[in-house]
Amino acid sequence: MSTHQPATRPPRLFNAFVMAGDILWLQLLFVAASLPLVTVFPAAVALQRSLREVLLEGRPRPTAVFWHNLRWAWQRTWKAALLPPAFLAAAAVSLVFWLAANSAAGVVALCVLVPLYGVAMAAYLAVLSSAMTSARGDSLREWCAASWVLAKARPLPLALSVVVMGTWFLLLARLPTLLLVGTGLVPAALAWWAAAGWIKQYRKASAP
Repeated sequence: MSTHQPATRPPRLFNAFVMAGDILWLQLLFVAASLPLVTVFPAAVALQRSLREVLLEGRPRPTAVFWHNLRWAWQRTWKAALLPPAFLAAAAVSLVFWLAANSAAGVVALCVLVPLYGVAMAAYLAVLSSAMTSARGDSLREWCAASWVLAKARPLPLALSVVVMGTWFLLLARLPTLLLVGTGLVPAALAWWAAAGWIKQYRKASAP
């Protein structure tokens, strides 16, 4: 007489669901932490660092990890906290203005501004990537220095990331509700991709 063995959930599938839940929860924490606007940049750094600690280092309690990293990020970025949201607002206003101008001057302005904003976006993603891979005691200045090294080592991924970010902003203009689920994760994923070489080495060094 055969005994019926109860179906068990594959551990890999279960771990994938847990990981997806942690990632989405960190995204929601990022949104909550970004509501004052001045905290957008520290929250983005905290999200990036938390993804490293939760996904790579296997740290539990993502909520505690995120708030701890937010305090850590604020201490290092508060002097520059207003720059990213102010720059993004200025870029949006200038692009809308020159697109509406419908003139030769508008075309020239867009030919200058679009590459400039692309470089700024690549720099922002490189700083996020460097904040994730750097030592915990490093400062914002050291992140910027590391981001320059990263930009020279991986220009193509950063350039493609700028294209993806541009597409993401256009999508947000059509579907603003996506802000809730992707406003932090999209740049975080691109910064993660830029640091792919470091992540591979980290996993190799951490393997038993």
